[in-house]
Amino acid sequence: MSRAFREGVAKNRRIHAPVRRRNWSPVRDLQGLKTRTQLIGSEMGPMVEVPAMVRIENEHWVFERIENGVLYNLTHKLILHEEGNQKVIGGTTDMRTAMQVAQCMAQKENRIVMIQPI
Repeated sequence: MSRAFREGVAKNRRIHAPVRRRNWSPVRDLQGLKTRTQLIGSEMGPMVEVPAMVRIENEHWVFERIENGVLYNLTHKLILHEEGNQKVIGGTTDMRTAMQVAQCMAQKENRIVMIQPI
């Protein structure tokens, strides 16, 4: 067995298979996906920044998805200041919740949160 591997296969018994090159052009191959993505994107309309709903349970931040009905009930927006930039970190439905979130951020993370009415 080892001699067969050392000497190889006789030239007249070898299989000759041509190597096929596959021409892959990503733009042509993915054209259907690209057009479908553009069509869906145009139907969805412009992108809008939506703040996350934040709850604090057992000293953990809980982020929730927002339904359209909840957006109309938001009354206050929480803004975090970072190196000259403002970043909206969420929205609340009442001032009491906004104050609780701001106090927790100040106590636990030494960050200041601005509460702004919507």
